[in-house]
Amino acid sequence: MYHDPGKPVHKIIEERARESPDKVALVYEDGTELTYKDLISKAKAVANLLYENKVRKCDTVFLIMFNRPEFVTSLLGALYAGARVVIVDALTQKEDLAFQLNDSAPKVVLADEEVLQRESETLKGYAVLTEKDLSSASGEHEVVVGYEDDARVFYYAGIAGRTMQVIHSHRSFTGAIMPLVQAEGINANDVSLVTVPLTHVLGLDAALLSALVSGATALLLKKFNMDKIKEMVARRSPTYLVAVPLVFQTLMKEDEEFVKSLGQSLRWAMSGGAYLPPDDQRRWEELTGKPLLQVYGMTEAPQIFATTPEKHKIGSLGFPLPGVEALLVNPETLEPVEDQGELLVRGPQVMKCYPDPEENSKAFVEVNGKVWMRTGDILAKDEEGFYYFRGVRKRMLKYKGYPIFPKDLELILLKHPCVAEAEVVGEPAGEVGQIPVAKVKLKEGCKATPEEIMDFVNKRVAAYKKVRKVIILE
Repeated sequence: MYHDPGKPVHKIIEERARESPDKVALVYEDGTELTYKDLISKAKAVANLLYENKVRKCDTVFLIMFNRPEFVTSLLGALYAGARVVIVDALTQKEDLAFQLNDSAPKVVLADEEVLQRESETLKGYAVLTEKDLSSASGEHEVVVGYEDDARVFYYAGIAGRTMQVIHSHRSFTGAIMPLVQAEGINANDVSLVTVPLTHVLGLDAALLSALVSGATALLLKKFNMDKIKEMVARRSPTYLVAVPLVFQTLMKEDEEFVKSLGQSLRWAMSGGAYLPPDDQRRWEELTGKPLLQVYGMTEAPQIFATTPEKHKIGSLGFPLPGVEALLVNPETLEPVEDQGELLVRGPQVMKCYPDPEENSKAFVEVNGKVWMRTGDILAKDEEGFYYFRGVRKRMLKYKGYPIFPKDLELILLKHPCVAEAEVVGEPAGEVGQIPVAKVKLKEGCKATPEEIMDFVNKRVAAYKKVRKVIILE
């Protein structure tokens, strides 16, 4: 049973601040600590700064930062200001960034100084506030928001198969976090170790906000770094860790003794975002003596399934979280099936919509008198109700847990003056997942080398989206 608190995320965290104002909410890798009182005070000061910069209710604020305390206060501050927050990976650059800025039309951009320097040309013409501006913010401001109002937007549309807005209301934002918190029993005594980007739902919802809505403490790293992790763990012992499979694989490869020591404080760890090999899952559990759980979801519906310490099987994605309904269907006919099929879901975390009515009509379907969201993933279910990943229908690659949409890269390839046709496919690449490989046909009489074409694309996209190989076809 899902217990919906009926409140936006920032108001739930504010409740924790009233209960325990001096409790440490956030510890950053440089030693910075924020209590719950600090966190809310700084967030409301950011909201006031946004108001001074003419942000009003339902305006769009563009948040592009690496993991840092200012990311958290910026997000909460934008919510207090009543804005819809577009959350963008700090690695996004050039054409990708220009598209998202133009598409979302933000009133204000909240960016790292590092991002501003790197993307100064692309950000020209936008009102940009950096961590330096946020550090001097003062006062407080708050706008009352509705539960159905837009809260956050991501540009990872896995079901649509191309980059477009995935819009979440305050209801679905809360609904993405609380079912996981309730299922795993996360509470004020917990300490979460956050190593993955907050610009992705695994890092933001499952790792960070699951702690903050529970009155727990989050240990925040800018990015995965073995030495920083060891320093942070020595400072405060984490009780849970949510990360992509590559994090667990790297930890075990680099220092098994350290992994063993983590077992002394961890209650459990959780993997998500990409395929977790069963052998890695078993090895982690052998070393730590604690379960390595799995969580499954997508940007359109974060945290749908998970295993728990009490209900856990190697290789399984788990079972529907509280409030989630799941249905397996024949992907061609949408007729319900028992053992294996495309997953349809209903639940509190399902997105509000895409901005494109045509894409919404593809993503949402009616079966047995109910409206469901298609996931595009093929799952199987065993006799105990555990689900297992079996494949995808949608066109999407995963590299180090990052989603890559071939369609996006194909559109850039077609802008090259010599490319007549282009297809991007995924090539298996071991622990990192898949790498994008481009197959192209050149226009008649036009000459270009694979290296030239690859350079043309890779100058325009984030590092994780880069094409790693170009094949020129006859």
